[in-house]
Amino acid sequence: VSGTLSHLQNASAVAATTVETILHVKPSTDFAWPVNGAVDSSIVDVATSAGAHNVIARSDSFRETTELPYTPTAARPIGGGTTAVVADARLSTLFDGDMSRAGSSTRAVQKFLAQTLALTEQAPDNERSIVVAPPRMPTAAQAQTMARALEGLAGNRWTQPLDLVAAAEVKPDPRATSKVPRASAYPKKLRAQELPTQAFQDIRTTQGSLDSFETILTQPERVVTPFGNAVNRSMSTSWRGRSLEAQQYRDAVRDYLQSLTSEVQLIEKSDVTLSGRSATIPVTVQNKLVQGVDRLVLRLTSDNIRLKFNDDGSMAELPVSIAGGHSQSVKFDTATSAN
Repeated sequence: VSGTLSHLQNASAVAATTVETILHVKPSTDFAWPVNGAVDSSIVDVATSAGAHNVIARSDSFRETTELPYTPTAARPIGGGTTAVVADARLSTLFDGDMSRAGSSTRAVQKFLAQTLALTEQAPDNERSIVVAPPRMPTAAQAQTMARALEGLAGNRWTQPLDLVAAAEVKPDPRATSKVPRASAYPKKLRAQELPTQAFQDIRTTQGSLDSFETILTQPERVVTPFGNAVNRSMSTSWRGRSLEAQQYRDAVRDYLQSLTSEVQLIEKSDVTLSGRSATIPVTVQNKLVQGVDRLVLRLTSDNIRLKFNDDGSMAELPVSIAGGHSQSVKFDTATSAN
């Protein structure tokens, strides 16, 4: 749906500000993280449309096409100045599931330590950069289990810590695959969880209403910022597999915006009867918003060829500017002609 990708740049900027405000760390927005690290060429195009040059993939999607006897370095150049950072699928999925039980948590930690040691022993003289992509929205128990697993690697026992930015810059293994999977290889289960086309059409309609409403507001930032964030949120990957909740959220955003736009309205009056060949038609516009409206144009048209405005015109326009909580009346001069 046209216009959808234009939201990603703003969403990335808002995300960076949010992380820095809450966590007091400056994040990198040069990474895109598709769901479960599953990629194809279209996913890569969308993921990099906001300016990211690194895509976090996973080895169960970005499979090796050569018989390497070891797990290669995560960074892979895939063309166009983009790097795929391929996380190890086995390590990345160890902490899925319920980690609140001591037995499950302990087994996950033990498997993590054992598998990292096994990766090292695959090629002990070949230093490699291995990336682990944790659950996207981990529970407290999952986060605590991952922390204990990393503590088990403390002291540079057989690994050394490396942050994601540095991992993406490591020299890639020339023997590792750098071919992006075909669209047919994308998991059908994940494809079925995607938001439907109608959802993005609804989002575009809401954005169009917001753009039109913004033009008449004297303090547009009070509406544009929260609704802009709400529109971005309606496209979040967190709605995957939750189509009903996603629809309810989009409807709530649309309905709330419509309730605001309806606060600027014409006051209904009784029919006007012209007693002579010329008269004045009064029209009152009411603004129930707490802020003023400006650059609003009131247009009056007539389908009756005998009724003319402004010296023989079939349409008349008058600018309207109204303070918040007030009304304004304007008058249109009209004239009629005989049969």
